[in-house]
Amino acid sequence: MEFLLGGASSMCAVLFTNPFDVLKTRQQLEGELIAKQNLKERAYKGIRQSVLTVVRTDGLRGLQKGLPAALLYQFSMNGVRLGTYQTAENLGWTKSTSNPSLTPLLSVFWGGCAGLASATASCPFYVVKTQLQAVTSGSYTARFQHHHSGTLSAFVNIYRQSGVRGLFRGYTATLARLVVGSSVQMSSFSACKEFFLRYQVFQESIVLTALASSTVAGFLTSVLMSPCDVVTTRMTNQAVSANGKGLLYTNIFDCFLKIYRSEGIHGYYKGFVPMYLRVAPHTMLNLTFWEFFKGLHDRYGKQH
Repeated sequence: MEFLLGGASSMCAVLFTNPFDVLKTRQQLEGELIAKQNLKERAYKGIRQSVLTVVRTDGLRGLQKGLPAALLYQFSMNGVRLGTYQTAENLGWTKSTSNPSLTPLLSVFWGGCAGLASATASCPFYVVKTQLQAVTSGSYTARFQHHHSGTLSAFVNIYRQSGVRGLFRGYTATLARLVVGSSVQMSSFSACKEFFLRYQVFQESIVLTALASSTVAGFLTSVLMSPCDVVTTRMTNQAVSANGKGLLYTNIFDCFLKIYRSEGIHGYYKGFVPMYLRVAPHTMLNLTFWEFFKGLHDRYGKQH
């Protein structure tokens, strides 16, 4: 039930935040391995221009590109991540009664473990989601676009070309992204929730506590996760050879190095604004829905 509640809450959240994910992906791929000063024209400069570019080239529906894959990704990723963390919390593994100073470390550790499990479960869906979001019918500055006719077609095409390995392209980057993101998000959310519950106004509202806690957690997550997020997008979307090997990046370290050499530190924070506009509300909505569903489950369970 913990895994199901986590997955369901995440699917509710992604319906609202997927457009920002599309903008983030486009910005992260624009001007790939090109120095900032050498980029003469940018189609995705800032939120407003990015939205206009997507709508102009792909219509309003373009803002929800890759939504079926995004729903599957969120269900598998957050179902496993929140379910794993909640199970550890239920078993008392995220807190130390004998040594309270260890509690933050335990939260980070179990958040990281939850991220590790979720990265493995959700990687194929992330690959498909990213490749679908990157495709546009207009002029585009990304180095490569995978032309799939839909979500199922993408799975089939990737498997035919590269086998199971293709569906786990960029797995190490996905792993780093989710371990960092999950450990920061879950530990900061738990710590904030504990802090806010000291005050009467938060004790009276589960939703208000979740909103306040997830606002802070979303900000910290965005700042620390952005470099890994850019690397994951780049590795996932790169062109591949006939035998399925990436043509731009050989591994996560190679990708980090090439981005730094070509684009500097700025390259690691491409798409940061839409990422924050996605992660903060998604964290808010996801963890708020999660708390709400858990509350419903607890009440329903007590009645039966």
